[in-house]
Amino acid sequence: MQFLVTIKVLDTIALDADKRLREVLGPQLQSILESGKVRASGLLANKRGGFFVLDIDAPEELYELLGPEIYGTCTVEAEPVVPVQKAGDLFQKWAAAGR
Repeated sequence: MQFLVTIKVLDTIALDADKRLREVLGPQLQSILESGKVRASGLLANKRGGFFVLDIDAPEELYELLGPEIYGTCTVEAEPVVPVQKAGDLFQKWAAAGR
């Protein structure tokens, strides 16, 4: 199951705290990238944040993968992703059923 996960650094973290934040987030981001579960990732140009497309078996894996380093310093939004092919198949099934 794939999830689009966006993270945004909390607005209360600024300047000197931001330097310490990098010391905490850097290794955790590297760990996430090396997990084998990342299908895509990047930074968000309009905010202090980023995104991952993660391939995981269950939503609770997010807690283990992101850890307190992310959950304690960022807002996290996770949305399940439906592959376009599967959605297309579903739409065709609905059309065949007159729905």
